[in-house]
Amino acid sequence: MYLYWYNQVAYVAVMGSVENREWLVMFSYDGVLESAFVVERPERYLHKPGFEYLGLLGEVDHEL
Repeated sequence: MYLYWYNQVAYVAVMGSVENREWLVMFSYDGVLESAFVVERPERYLHKPGFEYLGLLGEVDHEL
């Protein structure tokens, strides 16, 4: 699970595998889906500026 910062607004971002393809899904804090797309090289993509690693989904406090 990551936070993605854009114009000082944080979006929740999660990675998941569906049919052997890695997906990045981002949504706002009020639960609105903002974006979902296949990422070819997730390790590179998630090291771009703006992404902040929070931990595995099960480890992250649900009170974010």
